[in-house]
Amino acid sequence: MKKKVIALMIGILLSGCDVFDKAAANEYEAATKRWNAGDYHAAVGRYFELVKEHPGSPRADDALYWAGLTQFLYLGETEKALQTLRLLLKTYPRRETAPQAQWYVARIYELGYNDYEQAIEEYRKAASYSNREVREKSLYSVAECLFRVGRTEDATETWLLQAAEFPNGPQSRLAYFRLGTAAFSKGELEESERYYRMALEDNEDEELRIKAKFALAECLEIGGNLTEALAVYQELEAVYPNPEVSRIKIKALGDRIRKKSY
Repeated sequence: MKKKVIALMIGILLSGCDVFDKAAANEYEAATKRWNAGDYHAAVGRYFELVKEHPGSPRADDALYWAGLTQFLYLGETEKALQTLRLLLKTYPRRETAPQAQWYVARIYELGYNDYEQAIEEYRKAASYSNREVREKSLYSVAECLFRVGRTEDATETWLLQAAEFPNGPQSRLAYFRLGTAAFSKGELEESERYYRMALEDNEDEELRIKAKFALAECLEIGGNLTEALAVYQELEAVYPNPEVSRIKIKALGDRIRKKSY
């Protein structure tokens, strides 16, 4: 008899959980509908209501995540967004949304406050998660912020770490491009050229390919490899976003090559 009573109580509890989970799911869906309709203030309000009413729901961290992103990206409420995402990290540190939430905390310091030193610290926290996508882009952003504050050597080391750990990752070619930029800023033309060429290998990102090719051409030009530089500029002539700049480069280099041949 005792076992039957316990089984009945467990059944009632599980049934109650199902009801609460369904209610939370319905509220999450209603909030998302408001978001899709562009009513961002209402969506955020509903997301917070869900968290208040169902803090133990599997949807609670998702609600805080989307509330924080909406505040930052759509409502311009930078400080509120930071508070919301930090609340998510404090309340649900082991949920799947935590790594991405930490990345956005870093993003807010970088883009919202231009506080690159704090952003570096926050990106490093994001990079410590086992989520590989978040780790790769966090390492890239750590290096980017280091470069912005003049710590070029540290930035180079971090981009090299990213490229070594994620040689075929979605941001690997971007890391090589920025390594080329870092080397170029130090006057290391051979290193810069090598990294720009690596950025072009198996690169399907057309915009980045154009940037890397133009940077490579400039590197070759400054290094005195005028004929090869001209050939690269000519390859870019039809696709470079600013055709006038491309034409000026081609004409100037053509003139220099002709004068050297006299």
